[in-house]
Amino acid sequence: MEEQRYPVSQADFETIRERGFVYVDKTGYIHRLVSDGVFYFLGRPRRFGKSLLISTIKAYFEGKRNLFKGLAIDRLQQGEWKRFPVLHLNLSGKAYVDGGSLTSHLGMYLDDWESSFKIEKRQDSVEGRFTEIIRRVSETCGSRVVILIDEYDSPLSAAIDKPELFELYRDQLHGFYSVLKAMESHIQFCMLTGVTKFGKVSVFSGLNNLDDITFNDVYAGVCGITESELHGCLNPGVSKLASKRGWSEDEAYRRLKFHYDGYHFSESMLDVYNPYSVLKAMAESRIRSYWCSSGLPTLLSKMLREEDYNIEGLNGSIVSEQKLDNLSVYQRDAVSLFYQTGYLTIKRYDEDTQLYTLGYPNREVEQGILGNVLGLYVPGSMDADARTVQLRECLRKGDPDRFVAELRAYLSGIPSKLRSRIGKYENYYHTVFYCILSLIGLDIDVEYNTSEGFIDSVVKTRDYIYVIELKLNGTAEDAMRQIEEKHYASPFATDARRLYRLGLGFSKATGTVDSYEIRSI
Repeated sequence: MEEQRYPVSQADFETIRERGFVYVDKTGYIHRLVSDGVFYFLGRPRRFGKSLLISTIKAYFEGKRNLFKGLAIDRLQQGEWKRFPVLHLNLSGKAYVDGGSLTSHLGMYLDDWESSFKIEKRQDSVEGRFTEIIRRVSETCGSRVVILIDEYDSPLSAAIDKPELFELYRDQLHGFYSVLKAMESHIQFCMLTGVTKFGKVSVFSGLNNLDDITFNDVYAGVCGITESELHGCLNPGVSKLASKRGWSEDEAYRRLKFHYDGYHFSESMLDVYNPYSVLKAMAESRIRSYWCSSGLPTLLSKMLREEDYNIEGLNGSIVSEQKLDNLSVYQRDAVSLFYQTGYLTIKRYDEDTQLYTLGYPNREVEQGILGNVLGLYVPGSMDADARTVQLRECLRKGDPDRFVAELRAYLSGIPSKLRSRIGKYENYYHTVFYCILSLIGLDIDVEYNTSEGFIDSVVKTRDYIYVIELKLNGTAEDAMRQIEEKHYASPFATDARRLYRLGLGFSKATGTVDSYEIRSI
């Protein structure tokens, strides 16, 4: 059997099919899209297959049926396929740095279309030229036009921390997209994709017939890889991964699920795997953090660095669909942004309250977020993996004294310049401590709720439980007194594991653990 090839850096449908790369068949969704409507919007995280979806739709409308042989749409649509002229626009891959950047990029596409379809330029504005192109292409080709716009939000994302430029781009895009509504009678199909939904009402107010399928149950699996797809067409890659790593196939599937599954894009809670990471894992036959390796988006890093945001509260956030569905330069909500960029996903939906509970999709994302947050809070402090292993082993072996020593050494890496700003971050040490323990793979509960209060941290290993209280500019004695007076150890009294109570006093002056006290039962 020929070994599978995986399109980890290809997003062009024609290239994938002609060169024999694995293609996860999404054409059944495309058949439904083109049958049910005309104007669509789809929001999904980066590297989740949006560009490939647009490319596949483009090939379909161009009538390249030979590329679809054996795929779902080839069976679903019998007879001759009609061809349509396609205007394909991708707004990513451009540096949007000034007022002329967007119009220049749009102008490049308009120039190309005017040249390709031999259309005389009669208008100066991008809206006027776009209108004329749609009309003339439709008349010349004797059919309606297909318009595909990929990563519509790239200019807005680039300018979200520059209010004046953001407003300029929003107005320019509003005018450009308004053409689509005005020229509806000339359009056969139109789809826009993006990552972040910036005030859809204001950007697309002229396009009020746009069907947003971002939260639609029917299209929950239109991008990404579902469980059935992984076990189906990608099974040879899973078998190879298992063989190379000395795992059973069941173990390989379990590890892939733990690291890359867990995305939910609708109330149906259909499990979706990160396609980029899965395909990379198949191509390299190993489990790694592929999708998160490039770090947090610039805007997220900036938000976390400048605001006293409770990173521990992200996992388990409860929000409305309206909050998830909108973002603007005036309301840059961290939860919405984390969700839209793929760092949080839907974990539960309550029909009665119509509220969503969000959380990290999988281990790759959790490590990616916490590792990057830790890098922002304690830059250059980790002598990375070796220190992490030592911290984990100290707690696993029941050596809290050694753990504190390693923690002290870790925190001593905080630059003095950053320590002078710690007053901004009321939850600074809690966040650092939470990130450290979560990254080393331990079972940690933050703000553990008891009948008499909230424990800062509870850490569980196979043989030990650690009840930990942190005091900023307080003493270990103060921390231990709170543990005892509020009976924080009581919930674990019947647990067979050995219990340690650990009080830590953090000093803003030294930037590390100033005092500690350990008691065991």
